[in-house]
Amino acid sequence: MKKILIATTALVATAGVAAAEVAVSGNGRMGVVYDGADLNFSSRIRVVFTLSGETDGGLQFGGSFRADNATGAATGNAGNVYISGAFGKLAMGDVVGAAEEVIGDLPEIGFQDVANNDVSYLTGDNGGSVSGTNALYTYSAGALSFALSMNDGKQAAVPAGFALNTTTGVIAPVAAVGVDTANEVAVGVKYSMDAYSVALAHEVSKPVVGGARKHTIIGATGTFADTTVMAFYGAMSGGTLPKQKQYGIGVTSKFDAITVKGFVRNDKTTGLKAVTSWGLGGEYSLGGGASVAGGLADNNVPGSKVKADFGLKFTF
Repeated sequence: MKKILIATTALVATAGVAAAEVAVSGNGRMGVVYDGADLNFSSRIRVVFTLSGETDGGLQFGGSFRADNATGAATGNAGNVYISGAFGKLAMGDVVGAAEEVIGDLPEIGFQDVANNDVSYLTGDNGGSVSGTNALYTYSAGALSFALSMNDGKQAAVPAGFALNTTTGVIAPVAAVGVDTANEVAVGVKYSMDAYSVALAHEVSKPVVGGARKHTIIGATGTFADTTVMAFYGAMSGGTLPKQKQYGIGVTSKFDAITVKGFVRNDKTTGLKAVTSWGLGGEYSLGGGASVAGGLADNNVPGSKVKADFGLKFTF
């Protein structure tokens, strides 16, 4: 199928000035979602602006943001901006922390991410806050990759500290109103060779209340023919909250136009029953940026029911 994108691209090139470009892309989805009780329609379409340029000295710079996040991108709450060169890459805005940069997440299940595939990090995208900016520095030298991230304190809508999600068993940072809250710092290193990689990261989050919390996580990936396996183990401690451990494994296999994904994860908080979650899904490429996708997900929390989705995904 022929893919057509109507977009406006601006190119600037004059003597002694390197080229700059603004490109437009997008993605969309439509389908049905079963939340364990009801069947609902789900649809979404987004437009993404990607900007890039290069200085006379060879430094690359740019950024990207979604049209629906234009207001947030203007204040660092959404989108990102970067500069890169021989020194590495420095990005600011709605960027991941160093731990997530080197470890990653479990496979996304379904056409609209029906499962709890995100690994728990103290530093989420933009610190998990509605205000403020994350800074992420990355550098690669041969098989080694390094990442360092931090923020300047967040300001959001509820009391600062950490909260326990009793459904997933995951402890996550919560921001606060009118004050600098969680100051987050993370460092990570990754070693890659051929089809394998191993990564180690450490995070520290110091909220206004609850005391400092620390997280150490290790992860590994391996590709065997058309199958990629990802596994991780992390431990959180500190502050007034109980200790937490998390581990999981995910698998992605491709067979021509068919992709099959699955994962199992376990989240254990001291004093609470461990929560085991799983997800299983598949995707069939129709070509031209369109695909059919669906998935199932559940956990062992009492009263939990299997969730499912099925629909179409598009990229433009």
